[in-house]
Amino acid sequence: MVELTSSASQKSSLVSLLKTIAGAGLLSIPFAFSTDGLICGILMIVLAGVTSGYGLFLQVYTSKYVPTGHATFFNLCSITYPTLSVVFDIAIATQCFGCAISYLVLIGDLMPTIITEVPFISRENYKQFWTLSSAVLCVPLSFLKNLDSLKYTSVLGLAAIGYVAVLVVAQFVLGSVPASYKGEVSLFPQSVTGIFSTFSIVVFAFTGHQNMFSIINEARNKSLSSLSTLVNLAVIISGILFIIVGVAGYLTFGDLVNGNVVLSYPNAVSTTLGRFAIVFMVVFSFPLMIHPARISVNNIYFWTLVNVFGKTTHAANGESNSLLLPPDQDHDETSPLIPNNKAYLVPFPDSTLYAITAILLLVGYTAAISIKSFALVLAVVGATGSTAISFILPGLFGYKLIGSESDDPSSLERILKVLGLCLTIWGVTVMVVCLYSSLAL
Repeated sequence: MVELTSSASQKSSLVSLLKTIAGAGLLSIPFAFSTDGLICGILMIVLAGVTSGYGLFLQVYTSKYVPTGHATFFNLCSITYPTLSVVFDIAIATQCFGCAISYLVLIGDLMPTIITEVPFISRENYKQFWTLSSAVLCVPLSFLKNLDSLKYTSVLGLAAIGYVAVLVVAQFVLGSVPASYKGEVSLFPQSVTGIFSTFSIVVFAFTGHQNMFSIINEARNKSLSSLSTLVNLAVIISGILFIIVGVAGYLTFGDLVNGNVVLSYPNAVSTTLGRFAIVFMVVFSFPLMIHPARISVNNIYFWTLVNVFGKTTHAANGESNSLLLPPDQDHDETSPLIPNNKAYLVPFPDSTLYAITAILLLVGYTAAISIKSFALVLAVVGATGSTAISFILPGLFGYKLIGSESDDPSSLERILKVLGLCLTIWGVTVMVVCLYSSLAL
């Protein structure tokens, strides 16, 4: 049986959350500035940071309504909107797995530009070769059970992100990019449709919600104050990083900046190292996407056993059931605020974990070397799945659960509930806008 440890320090949790947020999306932030302009681009980052940060905070707050160490989207759906629990897990699994596949594709695209000759491999097979070669690191890391086990690789991934950020800023400060590479710079967007076309880039850059519940479950200190501080630090650091890289990259290339800023620079040793840093970063980001996808697939499997094949089940309210783990009986700050809720404690035996991981890896690598272009599919999946887990679901959880343990919620609780509803409405709006921009623009 998978052990749910609570050994992650706040520093380790911060590294995991930062690595989940500040991933490959950082590379496209300068491109978002090319349509938003400097002023609007900064405002969009602040807006995305505040809304995403509140979604993370609501995940922290509502995790107190389920047994300690078992906070998941599935569990919270089970006590709020049970009929939608499997639907949202399908969206989460699809979104996270789609991101994982895109990382493999990025490796296959970038490595041939870094190492241009591979003995005994024909040039037309370079992409497949490098994609499959990434399995040497990606596969063993993907089988690790806890996010805290990835803290050292996350530090290495953050170091790679740091190099890319330093590269972008240094190239701007030194002014070493030829003038022919630079386009026009604007303070404000030229059109509203231009903002829509890159809206998802800024919003999804802050997405770290898929791993937030795992970070909460593994945290040594699960108090609201400690986890709220963790969220604030992660969002502020990520926001500052996005603004610095976005502004520096945009001022360097203007409206000619590439969707991947590192590919905009002329060939040089520093830029080649930057491309390698991206590969390095996504290799260590891959298991961070497999982890939540695996949890969601297990939830879907469990739901299927219960609702399709009629396996016996019960909620975490003390009734017996062989499929479920025993609920945590402690009653302290980290105990459920509603002890008799109907949250399911979904079992996750080692055998199931390894089987699901193996299947995801097999399907993922097969897709990465077989599908030549699925950018539109990923854009649509991201607009739906990522928006659901970042805004819609946390907002619904907060609106339904905050203050529900009392007949007379406090003024603060009522405010948090209303803001939760506003976050859900915001999420639906973002989903519609991003789908429109992906399909129509």
